[in-house]
Formats: sequence, C-alpha cells, structure tokens
Amino acid sequence: MQTIEEIWMKEYKNRLTKEEWSRHYNLNILQNVIRQIQTGDVSVWSEELLNITEEKEKILEIGCGSGISSLWLSKHNRKVTALDYSESSVELIQNAAEILEDDQIRVIRADAMQELPFQEKEFDMAFQSGLLEHFSTEEQISLLQLWKKYCKRIVSMIPNAASVPYRIGKKIQEEKGIWQYGLETPKSSMKAEFMAAGITVEREYSIGSEWALRFLPPNHYIRETYNQMLKEGYPLDEYMQGYLLVTIGVNKERG
Repeated sequence: MQTIEEIWMKEYKNRLTKEEWSRHYNLNILQNVIRQIQTGDVSVWSEELLNITEEKEKILEIGCGSGISSLWLSKHNRKVTALDYSESSVELIQNAAEILEDDQIRVIRADAMQELPFQEKEFDMAFQSGLLEHFSTEEQISLLQLWKKYCKRIVSMIPNAASVPYRIGKKIQEEKGIWQYGLETPKSSMKAEFMAAGITVEREYSIGSEWALRFLPPNHYIRETYNQMLKEGYPLDEYMQGYLLVTIGVNKERG
C-alpha cells in the first residue's frame, strides 16, 4: 500500500490537467487581477516584460493563465494577443479587459501544442511565463520549434534551477503535500533547448531573487539569510539566484 508521501510525489511527476489548471485561473480571482493592474502591484516578470518590449510592438503570450502580464503590457500600449487553452482563463481575461476598459487586447482560446491561428512572424515577440517547465526537454524543443515561426523574438521565463530559496521551498511544499502545480522542472539554462529549436540566444539571466523567498516558510533560516543579503545590497539576480530564468532568443529564419 502506498504511503501518503508516495501518492503526493507521484502527483508531482504529472502535469496538471486542464480542469486542475482551471481551479487556479477563473472568475474567482477576477477582482485580484483588476486590483493588480489598477495599482501596478504586478509580478517581477510582468515588469521585466515591460522592460524588454516597446510601445506598439505586437506581443503574443502563450499560456496566459490569469492574463495579468498580457493586461499589464496592453495597458502600456503594447499590441497584445493572449492565448490559453483553458476556457476559464479566457473568460477571466475577457471579463478583466471589459472592466478595465481595455478594448485593444485580443484573447484567443487555442492549444499551444498545435498549429496556431497566426501568420508567420506576425508578432515582434512571443513569450511564455510558467508553461515550458511543465514539459520534458524533448517537448520543450518541439514547442519552441512550433512557436518560433510566429515571431521575430521569443522569450522564455521558467523557474530557475540555480535558485536555492525556490528549490528548497518547493521541496518543503512537496513534502508537506501542499505544492499546487504538479510536474514542474526548473532549468539552470535553456540555451541548449533554444539552439536545438533553431533559435539564436541573445541573452540569459535571472530575475526575482526576492520573489523566490515566497516559497519558503516565514521564519526559515534560508529566507532570513537571503533577506539579509538583499538588505546589504548583494545583487542576487546577477548571482543567478532569481526565481525565474529568462532566455531571450531571435528567430533568424526568413519568414
């Protein structure tokens, strides 16, 4: 007979189903989405996406989830298309856009693992944040090969395997049976995957060293140590301790 721990660990080796993801992204979080966009209290990755894009650029988010990043970019004059396969996610973003009076964002329901309803190099940039880590390396390469045809640049943001607070925090949550995201495999680099997909890597770095501390219990000694280092000005993102690994690549194939 399997122990509770064995059952939990088996669950963490499987991707969440469409229904399970719908529990994370639905109308129950609508007011929180609205609040974040109106107050600017958005994630470090939403802010970074603003930093690496320009006004009027055509941006595609693949696997948009709550839609906060897409809505934030749209608010700042990016021409955004938000794509997700979950009906509840699409409904959430459409409702948020209506309340925010954002009539520029385009929301599409489609499966990111299939051919997408776009023209070749239709977008200046496509990005995913929180999607590729739920797939194997071989699947990641296949998806990157599929997506690159639709954009000039492609940006990947996945959990960073070099981030000690994130890795320890995730392990603690798994052992307690409270991890919510199923299979999630961090990487310390995506350069090999980009190269295998025929994408030229321009830059790779980490962001969100402070955000990574959220995965740890409040009084955990690693959290306290890293907080102290941040207070003393240590550039932990530069030391690759950020929660997310950001990989920026260019599609040099002719469209």
